[in-house]
Amino acid sequence: MGKQRREQSQDSIFVDNPFVDGFLEWMGSREGRQCIEVRDVLWDLLEDAELDAKQRQLIWPDAERLDLVQSIQRIQKLYPDFPGHEIEEVLLNWIDMGYDPENYSQAQLNELDSLTERWVADHLRKAKASKKRKRTRHELLSQALFLVPSCHAATSSLNQAILRGAIS
Repeated sequence: MGKQRREQSQDSIFVDNPFVDGFLEWMGSREGRQCIEVRDVLWDLLEDAELDAKQRQLIWPDAERLDLVQSIQRIQKLYPDFPGHEIEEVLLNWIDMGYDPENYSQAQLNELDSLTERWVADHLRKAKASKKRKRTRHELLSQALFLVPSCHAATSSLNQAILRGAIS
């Protein structure tokens, strides 16, 4: 006698969910595939990069220290087909959530979190003031895509969306 298979619940938040359906549709679109490519390439580039959160600089493997705008320009020279706003989003997400130094104490990690949160918030505030625009569906989806590699982060984001009533 083998184990009985459990049928998946039809009450799953993933069944007939317009957000999930739209997200999957977007991932298959040209725009979605390009965003995934940008994220994957940049994630590889950032693997050996470090942050100086106090000076608000990325430290590249060649030891070049660049601010966010200079880093975007550096990447655009290497990958001219990558849109600047997508590069910016990936870098901001990495600064805010992706940079994870191995040898930091808990106190150092707490300070890093505080500094990077302020850095990203200041950057977004300045960008918002200069652009006065709403985030597009594409930008929101690409941020969600950034979270996909982390099951905990994706689950947390979905749970927050459910609590806000964005997903029923």
